[in-house]
Amino acid sequence: MVVTGTSKMSRADEVHRITENVYKSIMEQFNPCLRNFVAMGKTYEKALSSVTFAAKGYFDALVRMGELASESHGSKDLGDVLFQMAEVHRQIQMQLEDMLKSFHNELLTELEKKVELDARYLNAALKKYQMEHRSKGESLEKCQAELKKLRRKSQQGSKSASKYRDNEMQYVETISSRQSELDSHIAEGYVNALTEERRRYCFLVDRQCAIAKSTNTYHTKRMMGMESVPMLNGTSGAHGEDYQHWMDSQAAQAKSASTQVHRQSGEIYSNTLPVRKVAPTKSKSTVAETQTLPRSSSVAAGLERNGRTRVQAIFSHSAGDNNTLLSFIEGDIITLLVPEARDGWHYGESEKTRMRGWFPFSYTRVIPETDGSRLGVSFQHGRSCSTGNLLEREPMVLPSPDYGPTSRLMAQNASLGRHQRTYSVATPGFSQQGLDGYEARFPTSSEIKLISTV
Repeated sequence: MVVTGTSKMSRADEVHRITENVYKSIMEQFNPCLRNFVAMGKTYEKALSSVTFAAKGYFDALVRMGELASESHGSKDLGDVLFQMAEVHRQIQMQLEDMLKSFHNELLTELEKKVELDARYLNAALKKYQMEHRSKGESLEKCQAELKKLRRKSQQGSKSASKYRDNEMQYVETISSRQSELDSHIAEGYVNALTEERRRYCFLVDRQCAIAKSTNTYHTKRMMGMESVPMLNGTSGAHGEDYQHWMDSQAAQAKSASTQVHRQSGEIYSNTLPVRKVAPTKSKSTVAETQTLPRSSSVAAGLERNGRTRVQAIFSHSAGDNNTLLSFIEGDIITLLVPEARDGWHYGESEKTRMRGWFPFSYTRVIPETDGSRLGVSFQHGRSCSTGNLLEREPMVLPSPDYGPTSRLMAQNASLGRHQRTYSVATPGFSQQGLDGYEARFPTSSEIKLISTV
């Protein structure tokens, strides 16, 4: 005989109730919450669409301001800055629109279709499970009832007791088989219910991860774009320092011209040759004048690179369709424009193509500052300094006293030659050949022979 325990039946009934509750929870709680989630997502999408529409008008106005600045007389370079800012924000806006498309297609549309199909599918799945459970349960109860009847007949002392005993064993085996089928059905239904529940949450998480990935791409490119926008503060910016250099150089030239006129007038009206004063100590203003001398674009670019780190490409890199990245080939020289790398990416300008963008820093190696480059820079600085201060560096030659007009005229020419040579350094685009030719045409004080008129 097979005895079915009460604990076993209660456990099967408990699992059966849990299975039905899982299906009902999905239909009565999960699906309504998912519908509300989709509705809130549509509201969010509508708000972002309004923002993108307003942003388009805003950046069109910014482009118009850049056009006005480009047509102005003193702010043409700021027009370029405004164009760059508008372009960066346009790319950011395009990324935002792509994110909105992904948000609509990959999340809202998929979830909305899932909710509509899910209601009918879950109702059918629950009804199928309940019908099979009822059918198997009724079959088991019928076999148990037949077994009870058969036992009552065998206990009445009938002549065919052996026959009843054989039938009783068959019913016991049948009941055991039906009970196993029912238990298997309940266990299978329980697993299927939990699987359906988890499948829906996994689908939601998967769609949300896809949107998070798209959002992360948008914010990453936005930060990369903002790094390339020049920061302005007053006159500082892409060429703000050139304005300051130009103003300082103009002040230095005016000061040099006034000093030259004063010295010439003093030499003309003096009865004796002027005595050279001790060269004063160089002040910060003198250094500033030297540093703010106007220079050509090529020289300015060279001096600007001297203060920045340069790297050489050891592998080729292609930017593809991404305008924020920098393409180069092996051996190209790149000037770094930001102090340090961000997540393995650096921002710089290719000296070959003059293009700027982000590139993988591991594809390059830092070019060490050799002694030759330092000597070259020092030689250039020292050369301009020695040319600009010939009056202080030339040896003092005192001729015999001579008060004739010829000697005064020659001394005046020599002094004028020195001052003009100093002023020529401050003239933009004056080459070394012109300087050497100037020295060849005008003699220095060491080459002048004073003729005594006494």
